[in-house]
Amino acid sequence: MTSDARALLLTSARKEIEEFGVLGFRVSRVATDANCSITQIYRYFGSRNGLVARALSDLYQEILDAALDSAEKYMSGFQTMTIDDVLVMFTGPREMAQMSMMPVRLQILAVASTIPELEEQLSEITEKQFVRWLRIIEEVRFKLPSDVVLDERAITIDLVMLMPYYARLLGSSAVETNDYVAWVRHKLFPNQ
Repeated sequence: MTSDARALLLTSARKEIEEFGVLGFRVSRVATDANCSITQIYRYFGSRNGLVARALSDLYQEILDAALDSAEKYMSGFQTMTIDDVLVMFTGPREMAQMSMMPVRLQILAVASTIPELEEQLSEITEKQFVRWLRIIEEVRFKLPSDVVLDERAITIDLVMLMPYYARLLGSSAVETNDYVAWVRHKLFPNQ
């Protein structure tokens, strides 16, 4: 029964967040919807924030997994890749902003700065996702012709690190200032 009640509470918390957002989150509604007591929330998750952290980190994991799964699935269709094949994997900022889960993702990141348990969980997830991206980069590099140079900083800096909060979540794996400045120099003055 313990794991059943815990699962029901997580499902209910997820529905609560999807319907009311984090700011409208009420443990009383979660408990009622899960047919559990508020005491069980505190028993299984330690606090309201513990429940919110678990529900949001699970959702965050799903969002990031979907993007990486999509990239891996796309790449699996190629024995070799061209530069244009690689560029198809990238989504423009306008399209990213229109993605249905983007507001949820941004809300999760905003809330993480106020809930230490969530920030810790997101940090672990982000570090694992970053390693997955690095593996994808290596696979792309392997599938490109040998005379094509792939600079992974396009992902590690441009796509991941320009959002400062990701740098915070990645901790020691984050791009160092010297590497960032070298990248900017390369972007601004490519032949210098």
